[in-house]
Amino acid sequence: MIRGKGVTILKTINLLSLLSAKEDLNDINFAKYIEQFGINPRIRTGELEDIEALVDEFMNRGKQFDILNHYYVGFMIKQIGKEFDLLRIGENSIINIELKLISTEEKIIKQLVQNQHYLKFLDIDVYSFTYISSTKKLYALVGPNEIKEVDFEILIEKLNEQTIKEIDDLDELFEPTNYLVSPFNSTDAFIEDKYFLSAQQSTFKREINLLTPTEKSIFIAIKGGSGTGKTLLIYDIAKDYMRQSKKVLIFNCGKLNNGHVKLKADYQWSIEAISTFSEYDDHSEIDITQYELIIFDEVQRMYKNKFLKLTKILQQLKIKCIFSYDPNQCLTEFEIENNIPKLIEETLNPYQYELTTIIRHNKEIHEFINKLFDFSKPAKIQNYSSISIQYFSLKDATTSYLQSLQQEGWKIIDYTETQYIEQPDNDHIITAKGNSHAGVGQELDYVVAVIDESFYYKPNHKLSTKDLENQAYYQPSRMLYQNISRTKKRLQIVIYNNPDVLDHILRILN
Repeated sequence: MIRGKGVTILKTINLLSLLSAKEDLNDINFAKYIEQFGINPRIRTGELEDIEALVDEFMNRGKQFDILNHYYVGFMIKQIGKEFDLLRIGENSIINIELKLISTEEKIIKQLVQNQHYLKFLDIDVYSFTYISSTKKLYALVGPNEIKEVDFEILIEKLNEQTIKEIDDLDELFEPTNYLVSPFNSTDAFIEDKYFLSAQQSTFKREINLLTPTEKSIFIAIKGGSGTGKTLLIYDIAKDYMRQSKKVLIFNCGKLNNGHVKLKADYQWSIEAISTFSEYDDHSEIDITQYELIIFDEVQRMYKNKFLKLTKILQQLKIKCIFSYDPNQCLTEFEIENNIPKLIEETLNPYQYELTTIIRHNKEIHEFINKLFDFSKPAKIQNYSSISIQYFSLKDATTSYLQSLQQEGWKIIDYTETQYIEQPDNDHIITAKGNSHAGVGQELDYVVAVIDESFYYKPNHKLSTKDLENQAYYQPSRMLYQNISRTKKRLQIVIYNNPDVLDHILRILN
């Protein structure tokens, strides 16, 4: 039952047992009882009343005791925040029942379609229902965007057909990375709306859409760390604007990646590298006055002179402008000194939105990376099953091993002094000699980070590189951190001739 101190694994409960405990126990003991099943002890009385109404419907059709077993109550997919009222999982099907006192057909369809999206990854039949307790009506999702009122016998039949599946840990079954869509790595899925925003993203989007320029331009700052979903949010906003026939321009303040190119070529998006705008004359390639929404992505990388000229022009117009940035992703000395995020906040007085919920990261990988780069941070996770290491003392063996991983589809991240695979243009390799921003804004499933003898731990326990930080245009340790922090599923560390770093990693893993 216990995964770690204070963390309870969700278990199934009999719905009559839940209701009996509520009826017979005092509030304290009821809370203790349902906590054993991972149910929120602050479950609302209204929710329990809806469950009771559903159980009454079952019992009114005969003593349906068997179909009251094996329900997950209030399960939430972690990092995404998607919650299901009732889930019953079998070998051959999943049954989801949402409970409402009152609702509309539009709201029912929206919720059940969203639920279907998250449940279909288990590759078995999904049956989605909504029960309205005030009207005693049951609705089923019968098409992509269609519901139908059905008899309770339909639901009872589906429940009786299930062969219950024993699940050790429901969280492991619903891997959050299965649901993460990137405009760059999953471009077609993004265009086809095969994703949903988190609660925080949805709230920010609603508020931003309500902001309308009247007398002057409106400036909006969206900031957040790696993995919080900045890119998906701003591209989702842009897509909605374009569907309303509004003109949108996106400036990417780095080099365009393959996803940018695909959006431009296949879907006619207006996306430009910031280099197309000149701060030195009035004849830039882009006429920014024709757009209703302009988005600056990774704006922390913009040159100061260009930023000041652009914002001077924008302040004279009536345009909505969104600046998206991560203050911690300044990768060069000039980016750090320019401090564009501070300039935005001090000179433009923007509406500010900070994304704080990490939705992309595999939390296990995220915690390991934080500990790897700052050994003084406390360990929050005991088991790093998504992390593996390989140690070599021979360079040829290191190169050979990396080549084999590359052929298997792993992404190689190499900011070492002596790079081990000299193919900087290869899509599977990110090196200091290649596109230094190649991994930014993208999702990487299987990543290999190369650490050689140039890496070491400073007295403050932070990972650095000997003699390279001041010589390199892009600081190697910063670039390595930003790229491997985009790992979704598996991270492998290949260490060459560096027993000290190996010792630190073994201490993390053990």
